[in-house]
Amino acid sequence: MKASTQTVPVVRYRSVSKSFGDLQILSGIDLDILPGEKIAVIGPSGSGKTTLARILMTLEEPTEGTVEVDGQLLWHKEVSGRLVKADEKHLHSIRGNIGMVFQHFNLFPHMTILRNVTEAPIHVLGLSKEEATKRAVTILAKVGLEDKLNAYPAQLSGGQKQRVAIARALVMRPKVMLFDEVTSALDPELVGEVLAVIKEIAREGEMAMLLITHEMDFARDVADRVIFTDGGTIVEQGTPEQIFYHPQSPRLQAFLSRFRAG
Repeated sequence: MKASTQTVPVVRYRSVSKSFGDLQILSGIDLDILPGEKIAVIGPSGSGKTTLARILMTLEEPTEGTVEVDGQLLWHKEVSGRLVKADEKHLHSIRGNIGMVFQHFNLFPHMTILRNVTEAPIHVLGLSKEEATKRAVTILAKVGLEDKLNAYPAQLSGGQKQRVAIARALVMRPKVMLFDEVTSALDPELVGEVLAVIKEIAREGEMAMLLITHEMDFARDVADRVIFTDGGTIVEQGTPEQIFYHPQSPRLQAFLSRFRAG
């Protein structure tokens, strides 16, 4: 589960800020994610953690600063020595390195589980139907759904749907996977099965992962590094041991004490 010894980040935020009118959501974020590194982001509601992910997902454009993915600018292009806003074609090309799993599954209800997972490899990556199917079957087996290939989303539980969504992202073989509060829409008894799948993927150690989560035990068990955000800034970061057992900042101490009290 340890990050690669490579030092070139697969994701790099530089001086990233995001505002909605007068409301400052993120302020001057600098963050590197190394190949294979698992980073959990924790913090109170409204602290900016989901916006941090949404900028990388290309769902929110930063107000200031730059983001790089695998050495390439995400929201900008360099033209004649200056940065200009990237067009949709550029965004689309870089987005292929990013896998995304959301709170809500966004599966195609009229497609079988197998087809939900093979559509993007065929139409985005250009794989043959046979190659996409082979890849999809392997990954659906990995998430424990090899017996649901011909089922439809309406026939699955919420936890099973979320595991399909994870398989759909994994089949694209991204450089970095984003998980945005993926268990928050699930019934409590289904949370464990989804977290277990993510833990297993993390153990394999191949992909970088950015996990926005309110599950503290999960963050402690999975992450190489935990980041605590509050007020749109990174207040503290460190190993799970440092963050959960030796918090330095009063804000993190207060956050964890509220969590334990809850």
